Amino acid sequence: MPRKWERKTGRGSWSEESMKLALKFIEEGNSIKSSSKKYGIPFSTLQERKKKNKDSKPHLGRNTTFTTEQEQALAERIKTLANVFYGLTATDVRRVAYEYAVKNEIPHRFSENERIAGKDWLYGFLKRNQSVSVRKPEATSINRITGFDREEVNKFYDNLESTLSKSQFTPDRIFNADETGITTVQDPGKILATKGKKQVGSVTSWERGKLVTVMCAMSASGIFIPPLFIYPRKRMSPLLTKDGPPCAIYECSKKGWTNEDIFVKWLQHFIEHAKATKERPQ
Repeated sequence: MPRKWERKTGRGSWSEESMKLALKFIEEGNSIKSSSKKYGIPFSTLQERKKKNKDSKPHLGRNTTFTTEQEQALAERIKTLANVFYGLTATDVRRVAYEYAVKNEIPHRFSENERIAGKDWLYGFLKRNQSVSVRKPEATSINRITGFDREEVNKFYDNLESTLSKSQFTPDRIFNADETGITTVQDPGKILATKGKKQVGSVTSWERGKLVTVMCAMSASGIFIPPLFIYPRKRMSPLLTKDGPPCAIYECSKKGWTNEDIFVKWLQHFIEHAKATKERPQ
């Protein structure tokens, strides 16, 4: 049964500042009851905080397993692993939380049988640490990861600086080239069909398409170089060039990727359309 002076106060309705003032008021010789009335803090709460000499902000519900500092450290580690392409899944984070609690002898309510933190803990962790969220990663090859380190990046910028210092390149002479993959099967999109029917189909050229590599280049001023298409096959066929972009070139390779021979042909194609010369390099 709450005391009469507690009825006017709500749980967690007081602030950290009011708690500090209330405790100071008691230290000056006033009673807990009068301090509770003056600052609107429940008598029992003020009595407990006075006993523990604790003036932090109010906290409702059960205490979290980890402290704020421990959770922040875990959040930083999660972000660091994601940045180096070894991100943790939700299940991984729950297992790490359990192992961290056990190794550091932190009291917890995690499952001892499954040796994992609960989903409720994960939801609460994400709510308290909003710099971390569940994301779907993009598949990144090991070759790309190993090629993108400090040494390689510095080497790239050193080469770029050296090249730009040799000639005052205008925007129409600075190109960015990259390759991408396009599928041979178009996405049929959503259609209206019979409700409850288990399988609905739509006509496409193939059920499972193959990726065709396309090499594109564009200047900083918006000039496009006709693309290069690389098909995953051994022999070229005139049908593969039918209705293609004007002045585009077509090649084949076993896996449909760029190789040294094809890239040399691409450079020759680039020089021809970019009008690159020794006197006017691109």
